[in-house]
Amino acid sequence: MVLKELNIKHIIKGFTLFILLCISQSSFAMVWKSENTWDAVWEKRYQHWVKNNWTEDFFMNEKKPMYYKFSHDCADAVYAMRLVFAYEYKLPFVVNNPSKRGRTISNGMTRWDKLSEEKRVRKFMDYVANYTSTRSLENDTYPIALDDIKPGDVYVAPDVHAYQIVNITDAGIAEVMSSTTPQAPRFMDRIPSFPFYVPEDYKNKKDGYRRFKQPQNIRKSAEKQPGYNIEQFDIAQSVKQDYVKFTDIISSALGSRVEKPDEKTLRLLIAMCMYANDRSIYVYDALWHLQKIRKGGRQCMNRTEYNSYSTPSRDRRLKAFFNAVKNHYEKNSKYKQWTQPQRWAKALFSIEPPKPAELADLNKFCKVQMSLGENYFIPLRDLRQNLSAGKVISDPHAPLEYRWGAQTKPYEPRCKTY
Repeated sequence: MVLKELNIKHIIKGFTLFILLCISQSSFAMVWKSENTWDAVWEKRYQHWVKNNWTEDFFMNEKKPMYYKFSHDCADAVYAMRLVFAYEYKLPFVVNNPSKRGRTISNGMTRWDKLSEEKRVRKFMDYVANYTSTRSLENDTYPIALDDIKPGDVYVAPDVHAYQIVNITDAGIAEVMSSTTPQAPRFMDRIPSFPFYVPEDYKNKKDGYRRFKQPQNIRKSAEKQPGYNIEQFDIAQSVKQDYVKFTDIISSALGSRVEKPDEKTLRLLIAMCMYANDRSIYVYDALWHLQKIRKGGRQCMNRTEYNSYSTPSRDRRLKAFFNAVKNHYEKNSKYKQWTQPQRWAKALFSIEPPKPAELADLNKFCKVQMSLGENYFIPLRDLRQNLSAGKVISDPHAPLEYRWGAQTKPYEPRCKTY
């Protein structure tokens, strides 16, 4: 009798433990279980995967339902690149939690435990996207040497933009992909050129070419990360932020051959077009903020707002960028056979007005959007001439046409400038 009672107790206890184990596994399911650990070998596999699998249509491919129509902006796409690889190869994904100092966001989270694994991953991607930004990237990555740039690395301009490095050509060009704002399902843009920024945060070293911290090192400072290097900031300072000189140094360090003049012309023109169009984001943000405060009854920005939305340094850099590319064009303007990039450069920089067909060809290659969400453009040649003539206005109070120098009358500010 006693023996039977003991057996029943053991059966009940064992069954209870089994039920508890099942409940535990289903109720506290991680986003995914890590089976591997990041190391030098996995980093090389990651680089190879980015180069071969990370494509412009990654989030617009119906054959990949888990990722299909994932809403993203530039920072979201950068984080997703690392997250997707980590999931597919069962590696840990850990980044700092921007809203909770000292805490992390990781694949070990269990808040979506009642969902299937695919749905958990998608929810996790959305969660990471909603909590992170170009500003948080500075804490999840660290600066690297220019001759060590690899696919899978990133370029970060906090509060501005972020790029994914997806390929290094034999001419040493770090090709990039990027998304944009606002968050939306979209194809990413692939650019056969360097990011159109030069590192400028000499004091804090939080921008520039960077690499993700491995999960085991996430709490360590940038200085303690493997491969940490700040030479890019010294080099950028030594060339006085000259984009052409800076990228020449990178291509020379990374390339197995010398970049041809027409190749350089093309990637500089692409970078210039993108950089000029990027200005439309700042102009749009300024006009939107101005409209917002005027609805509230205030006509002019205060000093802080003015400094946040004005663009004097960006406009000086854009003008210097045009001049640097013009110098390259003039040094290589005596061609035996003109290529398409060289014809675009001629239409852009020639003193004499280009022929209508030449100008139309340049405009097909690049026009600058004056405001987001509007079919309102300015030809690249006009923008160059407006910058040279001092017509482009950096004052965030100025009407749209004045911001781009597309107005013949002089600008007369009605609000205080700082």
